[in-house]
Amino acid sequence: MALTDAGLRISDAAARAGVSARTLRYYDELGLLCPSLYTAGGERRYRDSDLVQLQRILELREALGMNLDEIKEFLESEQRLDEVRAAYRAEQGVDTRTARRQRKALLEEALTLNESLKEQLNAKLARMDAFRATLAANADRCRELLAEFT
Repeated sequence: MALTDAGLRISDAAARAGVSARTLRYYDELGLLCPSLYTAGGERRYRDSDLVQLQRILELREALGMNLDEIKEFLESEQRLDEVRAAYRAEQGVDTRTARRQRKALLEEALTLNESLKEQLNAKLARMDAFRATLAANADRCRELLAEFT
């Protein structure tokens, strides 16, 4: 099951990530995780970078409780942010008025993207906090009712 230039077969990639092959197919259908390679026969093959992306998807799903639409939007924003960073770095050595305007526009876009990602997380965390508060209130009410029995 070693990863080679030919990539991992779907079953091997799934086993390595602890998900089913069907999950990988579904993520591919949704455009969440497209394999880097395909064999001549059309079999999916996964590279290390694909497995890193899969771990990111699982992290967003499991740790933050994001649904697949939220994950897709989040990953698209992160990808665009990476593109903006690369474009900014490419312009750093150029000191013309046009280059400075481009860098400023890139920084403004990066700020907007970062703020959007932060707001997505804040909204998710607020919903989680509200749910936790409800559970805590329910537990407190149960304690009050149990105290009546003593």
